[in-house]
Amino acid sequence: MHKYELIREAIAAMAAEAGPGARLPTEKEMARRFNASTMTVRRALQMLTENGLLRGVPGRGTFVARSRVTKVARASASFTEALRASGRRASSRLVSATLRPPIDDAEGDFFAVGEGGFVVEVRRVRLGDGIPIGFESAVLNAAIVPGILGCDLTGSLYELIEQQYQLQIERTGIVVSARLPEGHEAELLEVEPAEPCLQTVVTAQVSGGQNLERTVALYRGDMYELAI
Repeated sequence: MHKYELIREAIAAMAAEAGPGARLPTEKEMARRFNASTMTVRRALQMLTENGLLRGVPGRGTFVARSRVTKVARASASFTEALRASGRRASSRLVSATLRPPIDDAEGDFFAVGEGGFVVEVRRVRLGDGIPIGFESAVLNAAIVPGILGCDLTGSLYELIEQQYQLQIERTGIVVSARLPEGHEAELLEVEPAEPCLQTVVTAQVSGGQNLERTVALYRGDMYELAI
């Protein structure tokens, strides 16, 4: 067995003992520990990174990777359902919940909200086992969900709406893109501003064709993925 393979197995054991999210020693520190060159250590780290066991963050170091939440894009499952399917406990931290007029004509037209009408905006940090995974801003048609601001908004909004208002929700679109988080988003997600994230824009309607929702969400790239 080549030396880099022995080092790879030793680092894998180290990662398993440290646990998800733990930071590993630097290449130089591991080179000294294993009496090897940094190039040999780097090769072992690269293999473990490619296998998904580790992840490197520029300027910060190498970390034990957390298992990702996989959401099937074509399905109508909510974030909460996707977390449950991955064996994690889903929860939310409410950032704000407001009743407001549409911010522009496009939003007013989407929800068919005329002059004097309102939408509800709910901004939350979505958590898996207590760890921030996503930050979402859900805009809802206030006329369809009257009084929703008086409800518990820390669980699944889909489940709340279906149970509280006896409505059937149908997802009408999802747009996916990659971008870096803005300052406040990075802080809420507990990531560096240089950490790539996945953005989704989801739209949904209720039976009868009325638009119910437009949600913009930003997810941590190291913990969330979409299956197309």
